[in-house]
Amino acid sequence: MRKRLLVLLRFSVVSCLLLFSLQGATGKRDASGAPSRPKLVVMIVIDQFRPDYLERFRPYFVARGFNLLLSGANFVNCRYDCAITVTGPGHATLFTGAYPNVHGIVENGWYDRSLGRAVHCVEDPAAKLVDTAEGPAQQRGPSPRNLLGSTLGDELRFASDFQSKVISIGLKDQAAILPGGHTANAAYWYQSGTGRFVTSTYYVAALPDWVAKFNQQSPAKDYCGKAWEALAETPGAAGKVFTRFRPGPSETCPDANFLGWLNGTPYMTDIELKFAREAIRNERLGQGPATDLLTISLSVNDYIGHESGPYSPELADLTIRTDRYLADFFSDLDRMVGLDNVWITLSADHGVAPTPQFVKEHQLGLGSFQAGSIATAVQQALSQAFGEEQWLRSVSLPYIYLNQAALQKRQVPAEKAEAEAASAAAAVPGVGAAFTRTQLLTGSTGESPLARKAANSFHRQRSGDVFLILDPYAVPVGSETETTHGSPWNYDAQVPMLLWGSAFKPGVYAVPCQAIDLVATLAVALGLNQPSGAQGQPLASALKEQ
Repeated sequence: MRKRLLVLLRFSVVSCLLLFSLQGATGKRDASGAPSRPKLVVMIVIDQFRPDYLERFRPYFVARGFNLLLSGANFVNCRYDCAITVTGPGHATLFTGAYPNVHGIVENGWYDRSLGRAVHCVEDPAAKLVDTAEGPAQQRGPSPRNLLGSTLGDELRFASDFQSKVISIGLKDQAAILPGGHTANAAYWYQSGTGRFVTSTYYVAALPDWVAKFNQQSPAKDYCGKAWEALAETPGAAGKVFTRFRPGPSETCPDANFLGWLNGTPYMTDIELKFAREAIRNERLGQGPATDLLTISLSVNDYIGHESGPYSPELADLTIRTDRYLADFFSDLDRMVGLDNVWITLSADHGVAPTPQFVKEHQLGLGSFQAGSIATAVQQALSQAFGEEQWLRSVSLPYIYLNQAALQKRQVPAEKAEAEAASAAAAVPGVGAAFTRTQLLTGSTGESPLARKAANSFHRQRSGDVFLILDPYAVPVGSETETTHGSPWNYDAQVPMLLWGSAFKPGVYAVPCQAIDLVATLAVALGLNQPSGAQGQPLASALKEQ
């Protein structure tokens, strides 16, 4: 009998050890066998980050930066199925799981017919900027009031009876504000002119002490006297000095000139992640009774990418430096919260086109496109068709807004004017497609992929009267060596999608994926309602059993 008990005891010990080993390999699991809820979800968005960067520069990555995330679920065939790929709409799409036709952020800014002027996507006349410890400044402050519907962070707050904390951080205001949604505890963004992180009265009346202290210590000081010099491992540029700040006589650092220079260097990512560490520490993220959410938008990629393009040595060095900054951040996150208790995602709001110089050298397409030619062509066509008037209110790609007062004065039906304007715009070399407001509202655009993408970007209250899409590799910039984004073509629309943590099955997934699938997947894994307008599908192939 005793021998039998010893055998059973040994069997139990071995079973427990085996179970412990399996749990260690696959992440913590609750009593039901499903992955346990994390203490903290960290969602990282890199502004203007193409998925090919993760492959082109992978030989130079360290063990636990991008490679940590690449060891999770890596969706390599992910893109935006919409026609506008810029910062505001991209961030809103990632965190609502919807396209601009639903969440309403149709551009970084758009022409407001009721106000008769352009508005910024996070503009809020009722809010003031909070940039001091004492309270609000006189400057107008932004908020998420233009965002329609809820975000993942909102749903997390609702489900936890507002015990979950949601903190959003970015260099740009829209990149901090839109991810947090309407109920975020705070959103902080960087004011490049002062070198401070700020917020608005939508969130708080005065900066928390830890933010004020961070600002007082002037994080930019650490980079005074430093040049942006390529790392030794940066391919084709090892040791090259890209830029160096040269102060004038008796100029002190960091002054406004230095801050302007610093804003175009990779050091901004280091500053931003230092601020994120302080947010985790001081807001006690991952230490509360419910899952917390931290969103981080690393925006300096966009500044540098516009200047130099995706195939430049500057972009290579920036990506490799970002890898090291993230490795340090993840190491500190492990110490503060424990990576076993954290889920991390990484994606981007958009990609970027090659420079016109690159396009022409490789005979890919038109290269630089002069957007002003559209306004000239459309104004001439409408005047010829309907008489001399100022027919245009605003022309800013991808939209043409017509002068409704002129249409009424000349008794020109809107549908007829839209068609004339679309025809004239489509005749401009470099314009690939033009859809009218009437077509998009009535669904009479036809069944083309471009029409579907335009419809996903069109909002009836905010979008223009004609929607334009440029040809592939027609890049609307003024210089041959700079570049931009905003099109539905894959160099702008394809983005990385990485999910790391105990809920996700590691692997490389080539199945079709859209940016709207990110929050759909996280909502399922967290047991939340989908955000109100979410259109995405959970990436079920990467989810462990719930």
